[in-house]
Amino acid sequence: MAVKRTAADDAATDAAASAVEPVASAGVAFADGAYTSRSLFLQAGDDLREFKVQAGRVTVPADDAEALAFLGGHADLQRLDG
Repeated sequence: MAVKRTAADDAATDAAASAVEPVASAGVAFADGAYTSRSLFLQAGDDLREFKVQAGRVTVPADDAEALAFLGGHADLQRLDG
């Protein structure tokens, strides 16, 4: 049996649908002029950070200063976003 919806139901549905969701920080993309697919590694203390180039592109969060400095200083990479 179908349930009849009321204006209050619609308002509640609209409010739930428009709830604010956290926005992921914008990414910064780099084009790899040498390879279409590879992994780049950055030594971070005792750990290694991996950045994967896929389809000639690698993207990192705009607020990751360490990654931006590493990728920005790489001879094969060209920053695409600003």
